[in-house]
Amino acid sequence: MSQSKFFHESKLLAKLAGPIIVGQIGQNLITLADTIMVGALGPLALGAAAFAGSIFIVFLIFGIGMLAPVTALFARMQGQANFPYGGVLLRHSVAVAVGISGFIIGLLYLLLPNLKLFGQTPEVLDLGAKFFEIIAWSVLPSLLYISYKQFTDGIGKTKVAMYVMILGVVLNVFGNWVLIHGHLGFPKMGLYGAAYATLIARVLMAIIMMVYVHVHPQFKHYFKEPWIHRFDHHLIKSMIRLGLPNGLTYVFEVGAFSAAAIMVGWFGAGPLAAHQITISLASTSFLITLGIGIAATIRVGYELGRGDYPLARFAGFTAIKLGAVYMAICGVGFFALRHWLPTFYVKDPDVINLAALFFIVVAIFEIFDGVQAVAIGALRGMSDTQWPGIIAFVAYWIVGLPVGYLLAFHLGVGPVGIWIGLLIGLIIASIFLTFRFHILSNRFIHKSNDTP
Repeated sequence: MSQSKFFHESKLLAKLAGPIIVGQIGQNLITLADTIMVGALGPLALGAAAFAGSIFIVFLIFGIGMLAPVTALFARMQGQANFPYGGVLLRHSVAVAVGISGFIIGLLYLLLPNLKLFGQTPEVLDLGAKFFEIIAWSVLPSLLYISYKQFTDGIGKTKVAMYVMILGVVLNVFGNWVLIHGHLGFPKMGLYGAAYATLIARVLMAIIMMVYVHVHPQFKHYFKEPWIHRFDHHLIKSMIRLGLPNGLTYVFEVGAFSAAAIMVGWFGAGPLAAHQITISLASTSFLITLGIGIAATIRVGYELGRGDYPLARFAGFTAIKLGAVYMAICGVGFFALRHWLPTFYVKDPDVINLAALFFIVVAIFEIFDGVQAVAIGALRGMSDTQWPGIIAFVAYWIVGLPVGYLLAFHLGVGPVGIWIGLLIGLIIASIFLTFRFHILSNRFIHKSNDTP
């Protein structure tokens, strides 16, 4: 019976996660297409785009993280069958997205004249600054799209955002072709054409999501209340209170891996190349785990809304197990192919051998990365975002990175010591996040049992 229940829950999670994973892959394809098409313009253009994009993405990820917990609120609403409240949540989520966008764009413009502080060459700065300014405006459509994606994902319609993302990939590639090279009568804009193509694709994706949700009959029962209506400031504050620590959690994680790349770079170009090869492949495997984590948010939130707390707990732990098993399989694959995979990127034997050494750590690293990512999703389903932020900060910035630095630069371990530090950070994060979900889900069950 328990095994049957596990397989049933696994199917529900897979049904939700599948389209989300395709959407995540689509987002990566946009980045890949941009890299390939901008790369054709030469190393200077590619370097400028990479520089501007690497700074911009930190701010965008923070905004996405701020909105991510709203998925659980939509899922809980769906579980309660309080459909008109879904429209209320969406309206307030859009308001928060607009506010966050204004804040982030303001920060980006304050940063714009200070990009020279990052120590790039004048040529890269000249090209990168304009690119940076153009894509800064894509924050608003990106977060509007995310707001509607949280809504459709939260109510279990995960295919909607998937189809829009696939369309976004096509629009972005077509826009690059037209604007970079000046086809169909448009001027040849080079690197800036890629920035405008990204901006236009994100604007169209947001518009398509908004129009589809507000026009399609299947969503009509969510919009009983007039869209233009007074705002509940308490609800907006609640969304921000949930979102802020989650946004910081995203930044702590992304920042930790960026800091690790910087430290590896201190050993030279070869170790940095090996690091980039390893992290790019590890990040690709992580896309599926991320989808499972979002599915866990939806399932846990939905069952909490229904008041079935034991099933919410079961759904969360099932998702964590699936994430661990999938990433363990990836880890075995990385270990077995550790000398072969780097050859797709480089022919330098020193880089290949160092990447192979990194992959030995990754083989273990993957399991804990899968557990922590899905555990965060399960906790988000319970609207628990503060403790995951604290755990992430301590695990990566207080323990993982300092240990990695100590191993690499003071104990003679070399670049692999930095990866060992990341592994230690992930082990700590996965243990404490899973334990937090265990404690919190049990607390819900005990409270329900104590209620007369």
